Amino acid sequence: MSRLLGFTKDRRWLWASGIGLALFLFIQVFPVTGGLFSSNNHPVLPRAAAENKALELAADKFLIKPNQVQEVYVTHLSDSETIGYLSKYDLLQDYDKQWSGEVPADVYRVDLHLRGDAGILELSLQMETGDLVAWRHDSGSAPADALPEQDQADEYASRALSYAAFWGIDAADWEWSGDIDDNGGVKFNSRKAALGEAHVWLKVSVPAEYSSTSSTFPHWAGHSVTYGTEIPQAFTAYMEKQQQRAGWLSIFGFIVPQVIMFILAIVYAGTRGKHTSFLRGIFLASVFFVLYVAITINMIPGFRSQTMDAGADSGDRLNMAFLIIQIVFLAGTAIFTYFCAVAGDGLWKSMGRSLWPRWKEPGYGEAVLKSMKQGYVLAFILLGAQSVILLVLQQTLGAFASSDPTQSTYNMTLPWILPLLAFCAGISEELQSRFFGIGLFRSWFVGLARRILGREPSPRTAIVLTTAAMLPPSILWALGHVGYAIYPFYTRIIELVIMGVLFGWFMLRFGLMAVIFAHIILDAVLMGIQLLFDGLPGDAWAGLFSFVMPALVGIAIWWLYRVIHGRQAQPAQ
Repeated sequence: MSRLLGFTKDRRWLWASGIGLALFLFIQVFPVTGGLFSSNNHPVLPRAAAENKALELAADKFLIKPNQVQEVYVTHLSDSETIGYLSKYDLLQDYDKQWSGEVPADVYRVDLHLRGDAGILELSLQMETGDLVAWRHDSGSAPADALPEQDQADEYASRALSYAAFWGIDAADWEWSGDIDDNGGVKFNSRKAALGEAHVWLKVSVPAEYSSTSSTFPHWAGHSVTYGTEIPQAFTAYMEKQQQRAGWLSIFGFIVPQVIMFILAIVYAGTRGKHTSFLRGIFLASVFFVLYVAITINMIPGFRSQTMDAGADSGDRLNMAFLIIQIVFLAGTAIFTYFCAVAGDGLWKSMGRSLWPRWKEPGYGEAVLKSMKQGYVLAFILLGAQSVILLVLQQTLGAFASSDPTQSTYNMTLPWILPLLAFCAGISEELQSRFFGIGLFRSWFVGLARRILGREPSPRTAIVLTTAAMLPPSILWALGHVGYAIYPFYTRIIELVIMGVLFGWFMLRFGLMAVIFAHIILDAVLMGIQLLFDGLPGDAWAGLFSFVMPALVGIAIWWLYRVIHGRQAQPAQ
């Protein structure tokens, strides 16, 4: 087995891999230790089914015919603050039992853009059943209904609760809070027990002419039945502060340094060009760009969730602008990745190391196949290490995860292509942060030591300097991930600096291709698990395929090389 996987001399790698896989399964997959990874395997409606359900509800409950609907947008929205609060205080299971059916924190919001000047009807659907849990009609102007007098407030609130009951709300679950806002919205509090300090509220905007005894269909234009969760203000302020700090770190700790690294990559591609070829990296950078553009187009509903959360409407004009900006950014990232490939190869070869074989070299196909096998072994070690790191940070820092609908499979047109993102991350991040980043800082550190000592540093000193060279690019890489929905924001910095050093060590030990495969496999496994448990029909098979996809790619490259090169496929003896 060790020879088959490319570890012919040391079985300890296989033992470490097995232990890493076991740790990953027990900490992040199996509900044993309560790790940061959580999953919900309830069947969820596909986006198309949610759209059809919304059109049925519009016809049955709002008397809106299909030909009155101009456009339909389906978006997964999530109350990230509520999910974060429940996650931090271990209340998610209680929430699932008590609230998720009638007032879920995650919904499909289906926006029906009505023809003419009829506005937008926003329907919030329970994601598993398609039941209507909330709605709002945006007519472009607030309703002009007069507010009730003080002595009529109780009767007004009673009519509002009756109005909500018409739309499927269980009136017995709610009591009037005594609050009527300036727009006539009547606020109710849930009679169910609070979860920690989290309380659910219902707000109803009721037409002035509505009567519970009338047999006529109630007026709905310009009105709404919505709900939300009130969580402690201190926790809301905490999350906002965390997000602000993460945003500043992303700009000044990642984006600005990345621009500097881009310039340095161009410079070193020129100065170290004699040690390499300017054809290096063209194929990988092109694969990155093509795949990421396809993935970005696939995630347009995710962009929509972000713009809707900011208060914009669900139209695609703003989302198309985001898409164009993102494609331009991806083109720049692909060019950066290319120069990192050239500069990194030149740097390492100028330092006497060849970490990346070329296609034209004998045995390239066998090297890819071996790297793929090693990649699985290393990926399982990394998954185990990541799981332990996150568990320790959860226990020591109180780390917790929230939700991010922009990355949700429910906001993807074709969820099953999610694992392709693993190839984009593995290619770009390993070429940028490890291959070029470590090579750049190692050349600086060793060069500085050479000047100070007046000679070549000793092997032991070189090892220390190489290890030190892993830290700056690992920190930059980590700062590029602080925007993820894990709190406190420095949780990911600690985790990814450690992971970055491990990736760097593996690259120096097994070569660039092995660590690219390891990164791809790690992400493909995590994304496969996400697909397995997202509840969408067909995604479980896509999740299983995600696990073997890197192996199939490695085998395909090996086979293609043998077909093209024939007898030259084997390395010279």
